[in-house]
Amino acid sequence: MRITGISPFGVSSPFADWTYVRVETDQPGLVGWGECSLPGKTQAVQGALKDLANLVVGADPLESEYCWQRMYRHAFWRGGPIQTAAISGIDMALWDIRGKEADKSVCELLGGPVRRRIRLYANIGLATDPQVFRERTSEAIALGYTAVKLYPLPAVAPSESAATIGQVVACCAAVREVLGDGRDFALDFHGRPTAGLAVQLEAAVRHTHPLWIEEPVVPETPNALQRCAEKFVTPIAAGERLFTRWDFRPLLEQQLVSIIQPDVANAGGITELAKIASLAELYGVTFNPHSPNGPLQCLASLHLAAWAQPFGMLEHRHEGHTHMAKICTCVPAVDADGHIAPPAGPGLGAEMIEQGLRDHPPQAWIAESFRADGSIGDW
Repeated sequence: MRITGISPFGVSSPFADWTYVRVETDQPGLVGWGECSLPGKTQAVQGALKDLANLVVGADPLESEYCWQRMYRHAFWRGGPIQTAAISGIDMALWDIRGKEADKSVCELLGGPVRRRIRLYANIGLATDPQVFRERTSEAIALGYTAVKLYPLPAVAPSESAATIGQVVACCAAVREVLGDGRDFALDFHGRPTAGLAVQLEAAVRHTHPLWIEEPVVPETPNALQRCAEKFVTPIAAGERLFTRWDFRPLLEQQLVSIIQPDVANAGGITELAKIASLAELYGVTFNPHSPNGPLQCLASLHLAAWAQPFGMLEHRHEGHTHMAKICTCVPAVDADGHIAPPAGPGLGAEMIEQGLRDHPPQAWIAESFRADGSIGDW
């Protein structure tokens, strides 16, 4: 069997632009699908997919490790979000083909599940109004979730007032009030604060008992993350903007985080996330994949979550399912007690609907924020 073609697809969604790839083979009817969504960069990722086609067309799609190594090492300029997202999408599609060929799920190909139920948490988004978070938390609970994640920071300056810090605390307290002690929430700083402000914020919200604080500082400042690790009591999560095991190595070796969050659609695909998960187990760190985008990203993450021993909880897009059903034959949904069963196969367990993809071409999506004085903030 040989790979005969690589076809990229950009698509709009209620949240951002998403990117998918179809890998075709010379076996009639056998194709694989992958997701490589990098919101705001779909044109660049589609271009990278076309470049990678030169390295994998003609290869055996069942030899996914060989294909991964060739895409990664023959690129010469390695790593980075666009290149690694494209590798991720093709790799995911190859696992989909392998599963379909063997009539097994991706999880079965990995070695089979170690758990039968996967806990999900709802991503309830960005806001600065405690009442908005009360309402979103209540909606998530009504759907069955037992945990949520919120982003309560405005576009902060390097240092901030007591009023701004108090606003963040009020949002966390509101969510804790709705959840009670029997449910959980995580807090995402989105890399917006400096290390000094992050330390202040963690101390201020600590009494609300978040499960973790995610991306307390931007990923390109490891010394700042070191300061947070030294000062925080709340566990630190990071990794959605890191790519391949080489990026995760210093976080693990220096014990900077308690939770890693690689993205299967960006960090190297299923092949690479399985290796990162094994490193998480070695270093005693929780493996919680980043999964805020489309249905294939979610399905691939669920297969990994079912298989990976150090897995904890999976981020889940609980809104926009009507749109997702127009582009994919399977849209994972939470059950009544906040969990979901591992997906069935073969492969990823879903097919993309090509007409639905064509009916929703990508639209311009710009992630930006501005501080109170008009200067540009970190989104």
